[in-house]
Amino acid sequence: MTIVDIPVALSPKYITQVTENNGRYYLVNGEQHQSITSLIDGTIRAYGIEKWRAGWIDTQLAKFNGRKLTKALANMIVTAANQEAAESARIGTEVHSIIERLLKDEEVDFSTLDDQLEPAIRAWLKWRQEHIDWKLVGTEVGVYGSIGGLKYAGQVDALFQTDIDRYVVVDWKTTSGLFESSFMQVAAYAQALEDMRQDEQDTGISQNRLIECDAMVVRLVNDYPRDKNNKKLRDEPKVFNGKVQFADVDVTHWGRTFDYLCSLSAGKSMYQSRKTI
Repeated sequence: MTIVDIPVALSPKYITQVTENNGRYYLVNGEQHQSITSLIDGTIRAYGIEKWRAGWIDTQLAKFNGRKLTKALANMIVTAANQEAAESARIGTEVHSIIERLLKDEEVDFSTLDDQLEPAIRAWLKWRQEHIDWKLVGTEVGVYGSIGGLKYAGQVDALFQTDIDRYVVVDWKTTSGLFESSFMQVAAYAQALEDMRQDEQDTGISQNRLIECDAMVVRLVNDYPRDKNNKKLRDEPKVFNGKVQFADVDVTHWGRTFDYLCSLSAGKSMYQSRKTI
């Protein structure tokens, strides 16, 4: 189990992030809140992830074609995607760490950057230059909310102020594309922050000052190398190409979608008894 205290966005308070083998949740004023990302991942189908896993299995089947299928080999084939997922998570964590240091004006020795990551950071710098007028409020800050009795919380990669009483939550991605789940995630962050403003005790913001929060997903473009037939070489490390892709997220639309998702998730626990006749 890992326990980390996280500063609350626009507040001197903290919430607690708890990570266990079976997932992650947050403690807010002693009450358990579901992780926003876990809530999304556990409720809707991720077709992109399913396709990616299927691609890994196809690659491994081709790699071991002609070999006698043993239990160990079968396990290696079906779990190969898990190993790549762990490596992708490691890369994402390292990229997030470097970006956080740059945002805080901490020194980063670019000559020591891994050759794989240097184009990713160069791509991020392009994005930052285009949004240089955005004032950083905080990194890795917590937000929380509830709907229909379901309590949720999450951790925002970066929070910027773009105007008086106007903010934007931004999430950095090193995924293979921009997915609907990411739009829903940042919309939930933005919606939670707007709702939190109504409680002056929690946010430190006067109730007479209404804030608005926008949302953006920023992807550092990457892909697997390809062979002469344009087939992905999944056994090779991912390659960042120095480009950045970003999308403004419609908080109203995707926030409403997240609300429906919460209602669906809450409904799963409403079955008190079942009868078969």
